[in-house]
Amino acid sequence: MKFEELKAAVLDLDLSDQKRLLLEVMGEIMPKVCTDDIFLSKIGKFIDEEVVRTYKEQHMNGI
Repeated sequence: MKFEELKAAVLDLDLSDQKRLLLEVMGEIMPKVCTDDIFLSKIGKFIDEEVVRTYKEQHMNGI
């Protein structure tokens, strides 16, 4: 399967399967691909403080 086909297949998954895929696959891939500061910086932007703050505001801090 080529990259674009794989990407399309993942994007077609329902949300719960997308979350599951990220959690399960990232745990296996991250140790292999986190080999330089540039990559780590890009990955870090997905979970930076602003993203977390915005999520908490939208979900009323879990209330």
